[in-house]
Amino acid sequence: MPLAESMKLKEQIINQYKHAYKILMAEHDLSPNNPIINQTLYSLVNNLGQFFEHELENEILSDREIVKIRKDMLRKLETAETLMEFYYAEKFIQDTSNINNLRKFIYWDNYERLVEIELNKLFAIIERQQLSSIAFVGSGPLPLSTILLQQQTEKPVVCLDINTEAYKMGKKLIDQYSLQHLLEYVLADGASYHYGSCNLVWIASLVPNKEEVVKRIYETNPNAIVAIRSVDGIYQLLYEPVDATVFQHVVCKEIGRTKATTSIINSTIFYRFQNV
Repeated sequence: MPLAESMKLKEQIINQYKHAYKILMAEHDLSPNNPIINQTLYSLVNNLGQFFEHELENEILSDREIVKIRKDMLRKLETAETLMEFYYAEKFIQDTSNINNLRKFIYWDNYERLVEIELNKLFAIIERQQLSSIAFVGSGPLPLSTILLQQQTEKPVVCLDINTEAYKMGKKLIDQYSLQHLLEYVLADGASYHYGSCNLVWIASLVPNKEEVVKRIYETNPNAIVAIRSVDGIYQLLYEPVDATVFQHVVCKEIGRTKATTSIINSTIFYRFQNV
């Protein structure tokens, strides 16, 4: 791409991010009930994907105006994502009890592909038969990842969430699809749960206290593998990346990592505890 064209695209992305920030700060309803929010976020995510691994993405991330608003923007985006999950969970609960209805979710294909990529990487690290059970910290009200993980591994999954409403909604959805014998919903902080029966622990990207959760996993099952969803590059405008240096209470070794794409936002990092 010619430099002039790249610079123009860079300015477009910066301006779009700033415009989206103004909208999210001004609107009171950040849920899918608000068409302005739907259009703004869908367009932003798509355009950022087209800029993934672009030569100028670091210049965008370090732009003075972007740096100034990014923290507040991430908080607004977290709220919008949470409201979106509640919105769709409620719709699915009111729909017929057919699990295929989940495919109506706007980002279903992205979730399906993400979990497929993650498990391909995982089973390049360990033998499939070594996996016994999974815990997923931060399952939320719409546990698509946990459902897909259970379906593709055929292993039981413990779904942890600290938020009472998210727990109630997620459990209700699991019960509707009669998956409670495969997916156990638990109202708990991932930093206090006992992981003794789980040899693989997934941590969602929006879980805020990752350091405390990792420390607790080490305390209760130091042989477990930990998978943490993170972001790289331009997607740092949407989520906070994982900083492994904060895991100061334990020594983690990165044993694998998936790669984001133009359509898959998350990169997932797999860790094993070293001092065991």
